[in-house]
Formats: sequence, structure tokens, C-alpha cells
Amino acid sequence: MKHYQVFGDSKNHLKDNALVSVESWDELRENHPHFSVSSDRQEWLKSVELKVAKDGQDNGLVERAKDIVTLLKKENIKSLFSTGVGGAGLEYNIKKQMPEVNVFCSEYSQKNVDTLNKVFVEANAIVTFDIINGDWSLVKNTYLQNSGATLLMYRLDAGFTDEEWRSIFEMVYESGVERIIYIPTTLLTALSIFNRKKRELLWHLKKEQVSFAGYLRTKKEFESYWYGLYEKEDKTFGGLKGFYLKRREK
Repeated sequence: MKHYQVFGDSKNHLKDNALVSVESWDELRENHPHFSVSSDRQEWLKSVELKVAKDGQDNGLVERAKDIVTLLKKENIKSLFSTGVGGAGLEYNIKKQMPEVNVFCSEYSQKNVDTLNKVFVEANAIVTFDIINGDWSLVKNTYLQNSGATLLMYRLDAGFTDEEWRSIFEMVYESGVERIIYIPTTLLTALSIFNRKKRELLWHLKKEQVSFAGYLRTKKEFESYWYGLYEKEDKTFGGLKGFYLKRREK
């Protein structure tokens, strides 16, 4: 299902009026109050500690980090490589609750990487990485070297097509990554589809200008991406449905 959103004045600066490119994300990260990432440590801390509302950093964030930390400890995981971290609120709270875990962050925007390196000083590394065009073998051999490590993919799902996600999981699998924590933006249901269509109708009636913001899926569609590659456990992380995936041998 295609996903649309209202971005106010930032709409006019989004590449192709869509939130699926590094240029559009840079625009929001720099200029939209809900998406911006501050280069000032104290301002950034206000957002990641939920004193200021930001994208991907809702009231369930601290509990989400707690649920992930519980899983990390249960599975004896010592290192975590997180892709597309945005403002890195989740990763900060994981590190805060479990200082001994190695937290490696990545973003495909060099501007965002530069900003986070100024403020997220607790991270073990923050690097530039494009999950669809990057070298997953390099990630595996540098950050996810053994079974005591996991890949984290948090709210990245909307930005890629079904075909792209299947390709991403093939590349991740072929690189040898053993474990993945995958937390989508949402799992579509009949009710949520109705509510989203109702919201779009209201925007239309109010003549709100909308922008394409990617895709949303059902649980069944997500599971098709890693079918035959990873075994999955259904999990709930701070109120969001997600999956814990373990590599299968073909």
C-alpha cells in the first residue's frame, strides 16, 4: 500500500515530492522540526530523551529499547549494527540501558553521519552505509563477526519496494549475517488500511498537499522477504510489532 504524508513547507523542497531519496531526507533532517537532527549535543539529548517530539521517537521508545536490551541479554549479544538510524534515539537508549553493548550506527546520508558523530558520543562508531547498494560483506566482517552480534533494522520498511526488500535480505543472507532484529513502521490490518484511507480523504477535502512517503505492508508480506533464509520469532518492542530473525542454512 502506498503511503502519503503532509510535510508542510518542506514539500516544495523534496526531490520528486517524495521521501525516498537521500536529498529529501537531508531536507527534512535539516529543516523540518519533526525530523531535524540537531548538531548541538544538549539539543539532541532533549530529543532522544523524549523532551522534544521527533520522528521515530514516540513515547514507547524507552520501553522499546528496554525490550531490545532484554533480548540482547537473553541471546548473549554483545554487538549491534543499526541501519538508517535517523536521529539515533533508539540506539542511544539501548546504549544508555546497556553500556557494555557495542552500538554501531549507519546512515546513507553523509550529512546525517557528520551530525551524529558530533552528538552521539556514546556510539562505538557511526558510518555511512547504503543498505541497497553497500557491501554487506564489509558490514558482516567488520561489525557482525560472530553469533554474538545482531543487525537492527528499525522503521526502514517504507523507503523500499517489495523487490528491493527481497534483494536486501538476499544480500544480507549471502554476507553471512546470522541475526536480525526487524521492526517495521506498522503492520497493516483491515482497520489500519481503512483509517489511513479515511485520513487521506480528509486531507483531500481540506486541500492539503501530500507527498509520497513509501510503502506499508501486512505481516504476511514482510515474512515473504526472508522466507527460506531466516527463521522468525514474533516480538513486541515497546508497543511495535517486530521480528527476531535467525539464519537458516539452505
